[in-house]
Amino acid sequence: MRLIIYFFSVLFIFLISINRVQSQNKLADKEIKEMLREFYTAYNTTWSTCNMQLLKYKLDSLQRKYCTKKLIQQVKEYGLDHDPLIGDDYTDVEHLKTLSITKDSSQPFAYTIYYIAHTLSASNKPIDEKVIIHLTVAKEGDIYKVASIK
Repeated sequence: MRLIIYFFSVLFIFLISINRVQSQNKLADKEIKEMLREFYTAYNTTWSTCNMQLLKYKLDSLQRKYCTKKLIQQVKEYGLDHDPLIGDDYTDVEHLKTLSITKDSSQPFAYTIYYIAHTLSASNKPIDEKVIIHLTVAKEGDIYKVASIK
């Protein structure tokens, strides 16, 4: 009888632990998605509305707030000619209406950013192009930040 009580006690504690971990993962996922939405909203808005004199300063400020130090160094190597944070694609405030962030289950802390860019084809006809950015997130101190762009 003691063995049965012990077994069910251990099973109960195990199930509570699993539930707690799942709850923490859901909270972390929600926090990460909110951070990514804030970042991409601010970053795309800056690219779309800022004049060239202030652009670099504002982008640097956003990168310091939302990106790891390692990623910032990688992005700085390109300068303003290539920005992997926006997929080097088109960016406009209008695109933010279609912004979508999903968890990529293929690896931990991996996410995919989607938005539709209204642009022109080679023959100058309007088209909608889907911009897809794969990234990972890491915790730097107590804050989640964009760690890498694939």
